[in-house]
Amino acid sequence: MIREQPLTPAQRRESQRNYNLFNLINGLSYMCLGETVLILLAVRLGCPDYIVSALGAMLYFGYLLLPLGKIVTARTGAARSQSIFWIARNIAALLVAGSALVCISGFRTTAMGMLLTGAFFFYGFRAAGVVMSQPLIGNITTDADRGRVIGVSTGLFYVSCLVALITISLLLKFSDSLGMLTGIIVAGALCGFTSSRFINRIDETEGIRDSARKPIAGEFRKVLRDRKLLRLLAAGFCVNLAVIMLIPISMLALKRGCGVSDTGALLYALAQFGASAAASFLSGKVANTIGPRKTMLYAYILMLGIGLLWLLAPAQFTPGYLIIPFLLAGSMNLGTTNSVTHYFLQTVPEERRVASSMFIAVINGAGAGIAGMTVTGVLLDLCAGFAPEGNPLYGYRIYFAVATILLSVGIWVIARLRPLPLEKRRIKKSWNDTV
Repeated sequence: MIREQPLTPAQRRESQRNYNLFNLINGLSYMCLGETVLILLAVRLGCPDYIVSALGAMLYFGYLLLPLGKIVTARTGAARSQSIFWIARNIAALLVAGSALVCISGFRTTAMGMLLTGAFFFYGFRAAGVVMSQPLIGNITTDADRGRVIGVSTGLFYVSCLVALITISLLLKFSDSLGMLTGIIVAGALCGFTSSRFINRIDETEGIRDSARKPIAGEFRKVLRDRKLLRLLAAGFCVNLAVIMLIPISMLALKRGCGVSDTGALLYALAQFGASAAASFLSGKVANTIGPRKTMLYAYILMLGIGLLWLLAPAQFTPGYLIIPFLLAGSMNLGTTNSVTHYFLQTVPEERRVASSMFIAVINGAGAGIAGMTVTGVLLDLCAGFAPEGNPLYGYRIYFAVATILLSVGIWVIARLRPLPLEKRRIKKSWNDTV
């Protein structure tokens, strides 16, 4: 509901509660519909590697539909807009489920087209829905509780992802079939429809809707003159590119490079989401201690360790070793993305958050998605040619080596972000202690 006056403490608490409930139920939905299940479905449909890598980039490529979010928010407000697009998002998920039925009918090429189209709209409507999520979070929180709210809500999301993933693993162990995967996607869509009810109950002020009504061209010009925001834009681009190039391909390497079954692959995904849940509850405390800039930098460096671990992976399948890249993927992905959001809300004034959020989402979403999909697809195709017969993992080793070298530039980009007051105070204190 849109309020004419600033939210009272009671309204903020109730809105935070509904936001947490939304994330809790949305986690159940996402795990049934997210990239892990999509990749398993794509492999089951016999899609080539470049199609699978495209699915991994759709999370960001879908930001091309982001302007729809501004249009609807200008009419209905941020919470109502996200609720509308969440319903559309889960209708798109049903199109993904339909691709399995089409494939069974013998139309494999059509099925792959439906899979890509459904994934695009699934992530595209998600992008349109969450484009105002940063301003909305800023609206229902204060500087004092913002880090905690971000950490707890995201943590609840990943806890429910864990519950859903355990359930999915048990179901696939009972029946590891295309029909079961399709049923899981349909169940996820139903949970998604339910979660939209809670986001619709969040209170917000008129500020977000009013900001969304402003002509975007003039607001973008202001963004382009903000050097701090441009540096954050570059840092967020590097983070998203690293996620696209390292995390989905880890699952692909596990499936096709190591020959792990769907059920086995889900156990690694379980470790990844478990690490995400733990990291999310800790991320707020870490960011409040060392600052979101340092948290982002250290998490990014550790994320690059995923590529190094795959490069050094034993020739023989070693379950204990290969779980480490997935633990890093879950925790460091969360550490970087939460830090980007935290840094954004601490540096951008409320009246400019809508335009800035849109600008960042377009560049870091669609831009990183297109770049990641292109570079990843080309690299996978080239590196596959170096793999000797009977050793497909070798090609993935070369891919991760090249990807890690390319992504290392992001360390310098993130390090150039300006320290926030919290970090500056710690730097000053440390300097005084040494002298």
